[in-house]
Formats: sequence, structure tokens, C-alpha cells
Amino acid sequence: MIDGTALTSTTRAVVVDRLREEILSGRVPAGTRLRQAEIAARFGISTTPVREAFRELATLGLVEIHAHRGAVVLAPSALELAQIYEVRTIVEPLCVAWSAERIGTAEIAEARELLERARDKATLDVAGLNRRFHAVIAGACGNPHLAEVTMNFLDLSTPYIVRVLESSPERLQRQAEEHAEILAACEAHDPGRAYRASLDHLAHLYPELSVDGGSPPVPAFASRWAPNDPDAWGGSRLLQ
Repeated sequence: MIDGTALTSTTRAVVVDRLREEILSGRVPAGTRLRQAEIAARFGISTTPVREAFRELATLGLVEIHAHRGAVVLAPSALELAQIYEVRTIVEPLCVAWSAERIGTAEIAEARELLERARDKATLDVAGLNRRFHAVIAGACGNPHLAEVTMNFLDLSTPYIVRVLESSPERLQRQAEEHAEILAACEAHDPGRAYRASLDHLAHLYPELSVDGGSPPVPAFASRWAPNDPDAWGGSRLLQ
């Protein structure tokens, strides 16, 4: 006998994964209203798992649920984007460093394959490959909660990352080089090198993001206490 609760949970997960991918890739842009009935019909399911999927997407910060409009795709303000990168800069390099200490050969091979696919100029799945690469690295950190937080905040900034990458072949190439350095540090099981590579990756990318055509504000961590000197890892780029 099939457990109805388990079936609903599985269906919800499928809907969440599909809608998240569409939002992050930009195919469903900010401001789009997601209608329960339309999505339920599209997947051939009832509205119950769709409603639950909307709630999960809301907890991830990708949609906002309104009483009369349903779920609407969110986009962070310039200030929110800066705050997202504050958290990424604090959390993500530590996650990558921990992964470097314990990552296995299978994860290294998978990350290398994703990196090679991302180098292919014909690839159209920029957001998907970027997310999968980071997910493989983060997933090796040994702490699933840390990996989940890392990926959640990457997802919040992904629509802006994709916009930059798709508009600049040079930036796409540089990202591949930065990913290669992160992977090399992990393969060498060098947490210090991995930490610096991750920080450098974030410091390169953030100034190129924009909200409504404007430059993002300087993250507040640039003027707050931090456990390390931003200049030591290249964070001074964020102040220029």
C-alpha cells in the first residue's frame, strides 16, 4: 500500500526542484505570480502539494506568499543583496575549507566533470551547472546544516549571477578558472587554500552584480569587525 503522505512529500519535492530551477535560471523572472491551479494542471497533480511547494519556496526566500495574489517570485533589493553576500562571505569559505579536509575521489570527479561541462561554450544551463558544482563541494563538508545554509544563500543570489555570466563570456571564463582553483585546493586537501579561493571567488563576483541597473552597495562587513583582515584575501575589491 502506498503511503499517501510520502507520495505527497515526493510530489512536493519535485515541484520545488522544478520551480526553483526555473526561478534561478531566470525563466520565471521576479514579480511573476505563480498560480496554484495552473501549476497543478501542468504537473497533473492536486493543488495540495503545490501549495506546500510554495511554502517551501517561501522559506528559501525565492517567493513571497500574499493573501490574495498567491505566490510571487521575489528579487532582493540592493541592500538585501549586499546582506546576502555578507552571509555568503562568512559562511561559504568555511564550508569549502571543511570540504577540502574530507572530500572524496567521487566528489572530486563529479565536480571536475561539472567544471568541464561549464567550460563548454555551447552550454545553456549556466545556473544549473554553477549550482551543482557548489552543491558537490558544499556537500562534502561533513555538516549537512552548513551545506544547506551555504546553498540557500547561493540560490538567493543566483538570478543576478546568471545575468552577469550570460552577458559576459569573459566573466564566464573567469568563473571557470576560480572554480578550478577551488577544486584544486579541495583535491590537495588544503583547507587554507580552499578558504582563500572561495573568498576570492566571492570578492571578484559581488561588485559585478546589479539590482535595477545600479551597482550594489558595499557590504557592511567591510566596516565591521571580522575575524580576518579583508585585505588579506582580496576583499578590498569590495571597497573600490
